[in-house]
Amino acid sequence: MKIRCDLHLNGKNRKIYLVPRPEEKLDHLALKLAAIAMFFDLNPIVEPSPDHPSLYGFAHRPDACVLDEGGQITHWIECGNVTLHKLDKIIRKLSGGRIIVLKATLREAEKLRKDLTAEVKNSERVEIWAWKDEEFKVWLKAIAEKTEIFGESREESFNLVINEVPYAASLASV
Repeated sequence: MKIRCDLHLNGKNRKIYLVPRPEEKLDHLALKLAAIAMFFDLNPIVEPSPDHPSLYGFAHRPDACVLDEGGQITHWIECGNVTLHKLDKIIRKLSGGRIIVLKATLREAEKLRKDLTAEVKNSERVEIWAWKDEEFKVWLKAIAEKTEIFGESREESFNLVINEVPYAASLASV
């Protein structure tokens, strides 16, 4: 399913169109949409192309990222499943930026934190955020092929109306 979304957040408007790759499922697109909403004021880029100048020298691409005025990555955002190998490479290559991983559940986030701590040097640089309880399921259920989102969002919190469904959530940092 593709997602066409009209975002009306924090007093600004933006339209986005998310198209899944063949292996992507709706929950991954919903995580990307959440990343866009969380960093809305910073104008995040979703899935930059491999040729994007900010990715010069990187072997991997983020699900979303935020750039500074000079075109350097300030926020590297991964959604859902991500390998320890990829995170290790990003930690080494992205010396000054934030690395954020969004997970749908606390259980997934805690497992990633445990594995990262055990196997990856400087793993504390990776911020892992997750939805509490069943909050991600509510987010996912509210998303449709044509989605309208109104309200306010910040890095780890939402106060929104998604397709006429009230939604408020604060993510946990693991």
